[in-house]
This record gives sequence, structure tokens and C-alpha cells, in this order.
Amino acid sequence: MKHECASCVSLQQELQQLRDLSDRRAQQDHDQCVVMFQRMQELVRLNESLVKGYSRTDGHSEDGSASNCSIIADEEFKDSDVEMEGATESAQTQIERMQAIIVQQAKELETLRRVQRGAIVDGCVRHPGINLNNQHVDEEDRIDSDEEDNGKVEGGQENEMRNAVNRQANQLRKLPLTSLHAQLKGKDLQLLHLQQIIAKLESRFEKLIDRKRFMEQNFQRTARTQQAHLKKCLAYIRQQTAEKRALERQLRELKQYVDVLEKKVVSASRHC
Repeated sequence: MKHECASCVSLQQELQQLRDLSDRRAQQDHDQCVVMFQRMQELVRLNESLVKGYSRTDGHSEDGSASNCSIIADEEFKDSDVEMEGATESAQTQIERMQAIIVQQAKELETLRRVQRGAIVDGCVRHPGINLNNQHVDEEDRIDSDEEDNGKVEGGQENEMRNAVNRQANQLRKLPLTSLHAQLKGKDLQLLHLQQIIAKLESRFEKLIDRKRFMEQNFQRTARTQQAHLKKCLAYIRQQTAEKRALERQLRELKQYVDVLEKKVVSASRHC
């Protein structure tokens, strides 16, 4: 009898240990399920915020295409998107401004070329001041000729003065054409410089577009990764739920078994 009572006590202790162990396991599983559920909710909120932000950025890019230019998964992607939109808008504005300047410079070049085509045969552009100077030189030449014919003025001083006036007239004749060539060359250089600036801006704009495309691809990869992770979390939660149900079922069976054993122990103690 004493041996049977000792066995019953040992059995009760084992049952109590099993019950405590089952309760702890059930509590641990419950806590783990709660943590996984919270993580899943955080991932769902993150995914929703990413999708909303990406949709908002796409809508802004389509509605405001005149200002030219992504929403990203986190604050770094948002900052990069704001920077890219500002840089794209600035690049487009500069391109339009440069195109307007090029059109204006082309008109000025065309005007200068028309003036050059209107030059006289000897390469001198008609200019009122030059004509007056030429008339003045011709008048002096005519006076000098008359004086020479009349024999009133003689000497090398008058010839030197006449040569100086002729040299000045020649310089004045060459000045407009030289100035025109210089202006045309300056306009061509300015046009070339503007074309180089436009090429740089277009290259920068293409880089910005490539960067936007890369960020969109990165966002899509991140979204796919998050979705795959969410699926894994859901599968793990379902697995934990199934295990929890199995443990609860085992716990109920253990309780029933404990109740049966308790009844046996009580009946055995009564017989003792």
C-alpha cells in the first residue's frame, strides 16, 4: 500500500510537471504568435505606405509633366525623388531657355549674313560716316589737284598729309567688314557654347531619367521582396496557429488524462 501511495504521489508530480510544461509551452507559442502577428501588421502597413507613396509620385509626375519629374521605400528614397524632380525641372527649364537663346542668336546671325551679302563689291559695307569721310577725302584730293594744277601749293608736306588721309580712309573701309566678321565669329562661338550646354543638359536629363528608372526597379524589387516576406510570415503564422491548436488539443487530452489519474489516485487512497 505504501509503495502504491508513493507511486501515486510520483505520478501526480509527473502529471503536474507535464501540466506546467504544457502551460509554459502554450504561453510561449501564444507570445510568439502575437509577436509574429505584430510584425506582419507592421509589414502590411509598410507595404501600404510604399504603394500609396509610389502611386502619389506617379500621379504627380503624370499631372505635372510640364515641370518634369519617385517615391521610394523609405525617407532616403523620398529625398532622392524630391532632388530628382527639382533637378529635372531645372534641367528642362534651362534647356528651354537655351533653345530660345539659340533661336535668337540664329536670327541675329541671319541678319548679319544679310548685311554681309549687302556689302559692296570692294568689300566695304555702306556706312554714312564712311561715305562722308570718303567724300571729304575726295574733296581734299580734288582741291589738292586743283592747287597742283594751278601751281599754288607744292611740297612734300601736302603729299604726306594726303597719304595719311588715304591710309585712314582705307582703314575705315576695312573696319566694318572686319567688325562684321568678328561679330559673326563671336556669334558662332556663342552658338557652339550654347549647343555644348544643351548637350550637357540633355545628358544630365538622360542620367536623371535612368536614375528614376533604376529607383522604380529598385522599388519594385523591394515590393516583391516585402510581399514574399509577408507570404512567409503568413505561412509561419498559419503553421504556429496549427501547432497551437494541436497543443491545445494535447492539453485537453492531458487534462482528461490527469482527471482520470486523479480519480484513480483518489480511489486508491480510499482503499489505502
